[in-house]
Amino acid sequence: MTWLDRYFYQPSWAQKILAFLLLPLSFFYALGAILNSLSRRRVDFKKPVISVGNLSVGGEGKTPFCKAVAREFEGVFVVLRGYKRKSKGLVLVKCGGEILCDFEQGGDEAMEYAYEESVAGVIVSANRVLGVEKAFEMGAKIVLLDDAFSKFHIVKLNLLLEGRPRPYFDFVLPSGAYRLPPFFAKRADFVAREGEDFYRYSATKENPKAVLVSAIAKPFRLHEHFIKARACYFFKDHYAFKKKELEALLARHHCDTLMLTFKDFVRVEKFGFKCQIIELHIELGEPLKRRLKNYVEGFENEAG
Repeated sequence: MTWLDRYFYQPSWAQKILAFLLLPLSFFYALGAILNSLSRRRVDFKKPVISVGNLSVGGEGKTPFCKAVAREFEGVFVVLRGYKRKSKGLVLVKCGGEILCDFEQGGDEAMEYAYEESVAGVIVSANRVLGVEKAFEMGAKIVLLDDAFSKFHIVKLNLLLEGRPRPYFDFVLPSGAYRLPPFFAKRADFVAREGEDFYRYSATKENPKAVLVSAIAKPFRLHEHFIKARACYFFKDHYAFKKKELEALLARHHCDTLMLTFKDFVRVEKFGFKCQIIELHIELGEPLKRRLKNYVEGFENEAG
């Protein structure tokens, strides 16, 4: 774990003291989050909009979870903000099975969705309302919002992910790992708990000629694969890899392959390295599948 991971999930005594010293800042952060959730005009599209989000900072597996949801239906468009992209405004990343832009314009998460066959379209937009409007205009039957739990002004089915491990303290930033106060979980339509409502799997083969590199929020989730590569290197979330530094890592360990997640792969694909993907897979539990299908069928029955 990094220092920050330990601070949020397995704090030392010194880190626990720091967390309590920062509580006044957390109070104002929480107050701002609450006020922001009350200040927007309600928007109802009268069509199925499903939001997948989490209360804590990243790494809960929203992207593979959203892909698992998309596989349950047809005509799904994913709308997300496109974190770390170099473009501005609304960008159509995928439509009609065709990928329309590159990683720099769409962002790594958007490109990961674009490669998913079950996803009909991908749109990045900081303004989620505009993104949803564009998706339905382009023929979406269902819109899936990635990381939009806090957009309470949009009428939608709110799925809240609760992964493992849970943060040590039930504090918001900077004292704890929560972006929204934990009591906001009451506003979810379904709290999906890892190990009960969904199950996370990852797999790859052992490769002594590979170097594992990762720039995801919680690389410790890949711990079972660390021994499958000759060496492991971790970078900050959404890190912009450089070709020369990756070449240097491979040369240092006399390796010829990069072992990485698909989220990392879309950022290095253009470099032409030999890559081995760590497959991340989410399996949805039956109660959650029924909740999703009942929600979507409710709109179909109204239309009928």
